[in-house]
Amino acid sequence: MGGKQIISKTIDFLHKAGIFYHASVDGTEARVRPINSVIFYNGKIYFETSNKKDMYRQMLRNPSVAISGMADGKWIRITGKAVMDESDAAKTAMFDAIPALKQVYTYAEMAPYYLTDMKSVVYSFTEAPVELED
Repeated sequence: MGGKQIISKTIDFLHKAGIFYHASVDGTEARVRPINSVIFYNGKIYFETSNKKDMYRQMLRNPSVAISGMADGKWIRITGKAVMDESDAAKTAMFDAIPALKQVYTYAEMAPYYLTDMKSVVYSFTEAPVELED
């Protein structure tokens, strides 16, 4: 990232959650899996997967996704359209920010993505929902 480090409210919440859940569409069925990699890169919030996984193929066919996690008695719902960015720069940013990914994915299979039309809302049982402005 270099220079001033920018951490968004959405990323801060997801880091507190530790594990969060990504939902994609497989035909007419929802598919949910745990994920935990998120970075701020190039002015956007980036996640990653492998180009060998069903999740990757599902997002190519239908980019509508949702991500949810819980922290401090609250939960976040993030929605948007997944956009794959498999550029060398995006892969390098992801590996540099989260070195442990090198033990999970090869450079060739790493598939970073960000969300367009992203909306992040934090909910709780005791407060009104809060839409995060990143």
